[in-house]
Amino acid sequence: MIQKQRLGEIEILRGMAFAAVVLQHSIAHYSVVPEVTAGDGVRLTLMLLAAKFAVPAFIFITGLVLFYNYDGVISYSSFIRKRFKDIIVPYLLWSLLYAGLNGTYARPVIEWLPDVTRYWYTGKSSYHLWYIVMIIPMYLLFPFLRTMVRKAVQWTSQRQYALWLLPLILFAGYELILFLRPWLSDLAEAWQIPVLTPYFTTYADRNIVYYLYYFFLGALAGLHINSFLGMLQRVKFPILLLCGLFVLYYTGLVTGGFPADASYGRRFIGLALLQPLMAVFLTASVLLVYQLALGITRSENSRHRQWWITISRYSYGGYLAHALMLRITYEFDDWIMAGWDITIRTIITALITLGLSILLTYLLSRVPYGAWLTGIPYRKIPKST
Repeated sequence: MIQKQRLGEIEILRGMAFAAVVLQHSIAHYSVVPEVTAGDGVRLTLMLLAAKFAVPAFIFITGLVLFYNYDGVISYSSFIRKRFKDIIVPYLLWSLLYAGLNGTYARPVIEWLPDVTRYWYTGKSSYHLWYIVMIIPMYLLFPFLRTMVRKAVQWTSQRQYALWLLPLILFAGYELILFLRPWLSDLAEAWQIPVLTPYFTTYADRNIVYYLYYFFLGALAGLHINSFLGMLQRVKFPILLLCGLFVLYYTGLVTGGFPADASYGRRFIGLALLQPLMAVFLTASVLLVYQLALGITRSENSRHRQWWITISRYSYGGYLAHALMLRITYEFDDWIMAGWDITIRTIITALITLGLSILLTYLLSRVPYGAWLTGIPYRKIPKST
């Protein structure tokens, strides 16, 4: 791997994406409580729309960083060994922990062992682990995906408007896939093919096919980082306008397009990721937040910048741990904040959970073998003489 100039905005963007994930899951909890009001519903919708960029941004970052850093020959064995140690092992252990919290181990071993195995390859031991199951194949297939992207870039580089042609083709193909998704699900259900049928039906929400678009967008940005940054500057205001229009549309959809007695948890189904129109909004959102991350990187407020860098450093372990931290925070909420404004409770819960997740990951990273749970290598602090 060739060492290149560090892209400081990537750390900022990763930290922002993790904070957005925590906020989304806090919103999901409070959107279904009985005391939520119409005003809360509007505010929760706006916060949710502001945080929807999180998953596409994480995937975009993965593609950008891999294609930016890996220019030369890849040692596939060392590449996979590092990802297995830093990503897969912590995921497997946290999956075991969440299975225990769900009461899986209360039964005889012969009964829960198949369930645990299934949890590992489906991510079903906790609601947030689906993302890890989806992203792991991108690492495993990276050498093959890199060959595909490079051949596509070589093909378009000989044509006019090469900078715009490949992203437009990629976007059109993704929109087609999303339009065909219900048909693919019905087809898989009819054929009953082992592995493939559940992959396109029961577990379609973690199917790599439906997320590779954001990975490829990041790949193109990583291969042509200067051109990408120049393009961002040119489309800054159109992207901002587009995001604003989508926020107005989706806010109206959630607050006015459903039966009056429907909970906001049900209403938020209209904001699901895998929809053709939502893909337009998410693409624009990732570009907008990337611009925001660039602004923070270049700002003189070093303390603000360092907050996001710290969150970014511990974001993977924090992501794995935050569902547990949310459970703990809900206990505090019931004890202290019962009767408070729902919007305020949501924000406070998200902030506490974010802090606890980062703190736990930091503490685990400071002890031997803590890397098994965080993916952060343990570095022994030398004693002062």
